[in-house]
Amino acid sequence: MSANLRKPEFLRLIFTDLLGHTRSIEVGMNRLDEVVKHGLVIDGSSVPGYALVNESDLLLLPESATPTPQSWDPAAAFIMCGVYETSGDPHPRDPRNILRRVATKAAEMGFQLKVGCELEFFTLNREDNGRVIPFDNGGYFCSQPADGSLDLRRDVIRTLNTLHIPTTSHHHEVANGQHEIGLNYRTAVTAADDIMLSRTVISEIAYRQGLIATFMPKPFTDQNGSGMHLHQSLWGLDGSRNLFTSETTGDISLLATHYVGGLLEHATTLAAVVAPTVNSYKRLVPGFEAPTRVAWGYKNRSTMVRVPHFNGSAKAARIELRCPDATSSPHLVIAAMLAAGLDGISKKIEPPLPTDEDLFEGTSDTESLPGSLELALKTLEKSDAMREFLGSSVVDTLVKMRRKEWKDYVKSTGDPGHSEITSWEIDRYLHVN
Repeated sequence: MSANLRKPEFLRLIFTDLLGHTRSIEVGMNRLDEVVKHGLVIDGSSVPGYALVNESDLLLLPESATPTPQSWDPAAAFIMCGVYETSGDPHPRDPRNILRRVATKAAEMGFQLKVGCELEFFTLNREDNGRVIPFDNGGYFCSQPADGSLDLRRDVIRTLNTLHIPTTSHHHEVANGQHEIGLNYRTAVTAADDIMLSRTVISEIAYRQGLIATFMPKPFTDQNGSGMHLHQSLWGLDGSRNLFTSETTGDISLLATHYVGGLLEHATTLAAVVAPTVNSYKRLVPGFEAPTRVAWGYKNRSTMVRVPHFNGSAKAARIELRCPDATSSPHLVIAAMLAAGLDGISKKIEPPLPTDEDLFEGTSDTESLPGSLELALKTLEKSDAMREFLGSSVVDTLVKMRRKEWKDYVKSTGDPGHSEITSWEIDRYLHVN
């Protein structure tokens, strides 16, 4: 029997922890009906952010009754799951449930969010001495043989097609061994699921080809880092009209500018959610095409929020948030940014004038994003808005877990201000997805 016709033996239940890491547990396929009907009870005490050891039972409930075959690993089929209390109530710290709640609020206001993603990652080899190096020496838009992972990206695209995850394009990125796969815009929860599954597919296909695919934001000090740029627009509930479209060609609507106003108003408190690791802040430095300033502009890649050129297309009118990276929880990031944007709309927050200045080179006094995880966590902890958007238990738990991470880093390196990438970071973040 060919691999493509092989019946799956295992049912893989996929969910996410509060930090956004993909988690899974497998049971025999013969348990499908039982799991779909009753869910699966798991020990949540060792899953970051969910439960204490004395109240550890959690319930995984499938989002579908039909498993999806894993074309890259035909021994198993998977189902996406939400995390629930054993009472059947949605868990307050499940990022998928948090995003659903914010999306419901948007719907009550007459909006649905659509999100597309530029997902960047590195392919690496590990040398005999343990050092990791880029798999190729290629650069932006290069072709074979400099593009060493063209075939891997094509395999990923083919696999995503089997999962009905639409893509836009793929190419080699600026840094050696760095790549980008574009995910087409979808509604909020589906877009977050697409990002989560795409990370899994990329990582597991690379592993099967003897490579390391990493979403670590900044694996090399002297190279560009990897982001998770999120293109977004609000649409009417029937999905027929993009509400970010303006009657002025190439411009965005007043509603969209208020949405941008909300993102900028809450930018510093968003930071610990969208750039959640020690290593994230080594990417967000001048000179490597990653934003450092709380600003927006048309076609300006040095700003935190960019309005891409869209040729006057009503469908394509959108804004792009450039500070997130893929070590974050896509569900939590989209929930937080949507909530911030809705706040901007509700309060009619006017952003400052858009800038065409190169903020990497200029002397602008524009506010900066936090320069370290420590500063970002302090800002998040004090944020009444983020507590309202995400829930106080989410904020407190995130701050507690990430602050421990910061303290571990400082204890290990002794120099939290150092710009070099440390072995502690490689060990901690290389395989995060």
